[in-house]
Amino acid sequence: MLASRVTALLILGVAPLGGCGDDAVVATPPPEVVSEKSPPAPRVAPSIYTMVDDCPDRLVGIETVDRVLRQGCAPVRIDPTYRLDAGSLTVEPGVILEFEPGAELALGFLKTTKVAILGSAKAPVIMRPAPPEDPEVETEPRRWPGIRLYKGASNAVLEHVILESVGDPDRGAVYIESQGVTIDQVEMRGVAGLAVYVNSKGSLRSFAGNRIRDLVGPTSMFLPAASMRALKDDNELPAESSIRLLGDHLRGAHRWVDPGVPVIVGGRVEIAGTRETPAEVTFAAGLELHFDEDGYINVGYYDPGVLVVEGTAASPVLLTSYEARGPGAWRGVNLYKHASASFTHTVFEHGARYVDRGVLYANSEAGVALRDVTFRDNRSGIVLYHDQIQLEAFTGVRFERTPRPLMIDPEVFAAVGAGNSFGGERVIIDEGVIERDTVWSDAGSPVELRGPIAVEGATLTLGAGLQLMVRDGFGLEVGKEEPAALRVAGEEGRPVRIFGLNDRRGTWDAIHLYGVQGAPASELRGLRLRNAGGDAAVFVHAGARATIDDVTCAGCFSPTLTWECSATVEVGAVEAVGGTPRAVARPQCGG
Repeated sequence: MLASRVTALLILGVAPLGGCGDDAVVATPPPEVVSEKSPPAPRVAPSIYTMVDDCPDRLVGIETVDRVLRQGCAPVRIDPTYRLDAGSLTVEPGVILEFEPGAELALGFLKTTKVAILGSAKAPVIMRPAPPEDPEVETEPRRWPGIRLYKGASNAVLEHVILESVGDPDRGAVYIESQGVTIDQVEMRGVAGLAVYVNSKGSLRSFAGNRIRDLVGPTSMFLPAASMRALKDDNELPAESSIRLLGDHLRGAHRWVDPGVPVIVGGRVEIAGTRETPAEVTFAAGLELHFDEDGYINVGYYDPGVLVVEGTAASPVLLTSYEARGPGAWRGVNLYKHASASFTHTVFEHGARYVDRGVLYANSEAGVALRDVTFRDNRSGIVLYHDQIQLEAFTGVRFERTPRPLMIDPEVFAAVGAGNSFGGERVIIDEGVIERDTVWSDAGSPVELRGPIAVEGATLTLGAGLQLMVRDGFGLEVGKEEPAALRVAGEEGRPVRIFGLNDRRGTWDAIHLYGVQGAPASELRGLRLRNAGGDAAVFVHAGARATIDDVTCAGCFSPTLTWECSATVEVGAVEAVGGTPRAVARPQCGG
């Protein structure tokens, strides 16, 4: 008992001066131990407030003192007028506080107030309504509002405390507008309204081993998003309840565990630190984030931010909508220039309010990796809108009832791996220029090309089984400005197919192979074309070198193949079917 009392007082930076009872002591600080390699520890400034270390029957009025309620005191009644505005409050194990009607424990309203309410596992601090003077007259059970930690009560500590018949609908059983509050091993019984309410100016340092029982209301906690990292996975919250988060700016390191109930996100959660210290946020397995109509996540917009989603096959992380169900009910996750994000065993659901941004959007130089991720019932899926995006992994990604599952830059599409399912919907590739060696593999679904593609200073390879559906006016130009090549690697039974979005003759232009000096040879094998126009479906320009074999054009406006006189073309099997006028239109070259 004596040791716990001295410890609690030393935490507050004050020395006990004695009190009622035989065990009153004067704490003598130990002698300083000074290392030659380190300066002496700084001294704690003495308190300017009067020490009050007694056992009061009742606390009344406004105090500015260093008050200690020590172990062994009889139950202390709290008057509705009581408030500790400055100084400190230490409550030792076993103390019982009984609150008269309308009374609350209000701390730190005006100035700095150190708070240490420190029970023990065997002797918790108990706070409860004061019993009625006449139970026969007052038959309704009493309830008291709760603890109020105002801005002066930063770094308050509540450990091994029991709150009984507590709370109000607006401010909760524990209301916090101070910084760095610790609430550990606290049990709240019979809670009306919220259990814990942290306003936008307050924060939690730790929330571990707590139990909330008999909650009357749907929400157990209301927090700024930055305080979510204080929650450990050993709290017991009512299964039918939820946690609500305010939008917030997250800096530093955060890990959000699964609290066992859904977490409702309102407003923007911004993840961005500094150039020296990026913000890094981890979502642990089993976490459920339910976004309201204003809720979404931005990563790395101004400064570096990292998002790591660590779901498992048994416990995926769920990102879904709150209340409103169906595609487009919430916005999504946005990755910007300074962002890096990885998603493993993650479910995106009911998102993409804006179709062109998807439920997962990335631009500029963002880095993103997706492994075993499911997108279901969204208005659209993923938008990767820039050729500098670092797509580090894209495997085991599944789309269910999500139109426009993937919209992607032409170069970035090369990083889309195997084992993905696009739900029978088309992948959309933006128009653009390919300037590094790129391989487009079979996605398992048709790939829609929004506009012309140019290949400059690089080689584009089209893998076996790839199906390219092109919009009107599409053209593929290879090496017009810089040496480049095209390789089509169709196989028997798995040719590469290029066909028009509109099935009419001549709806798109052609494949143009140019002959800039130093250009490598192109090779087109196992290629099936449809709806091409121009002078030929495949046009080999002067100076270019190409091998054309097993190429067919169906329903094309012009011949399947032609070339200019100074081109070098090795012609194998080339066919014209379905109304295409000729297979090969050989040039008329003099001499």
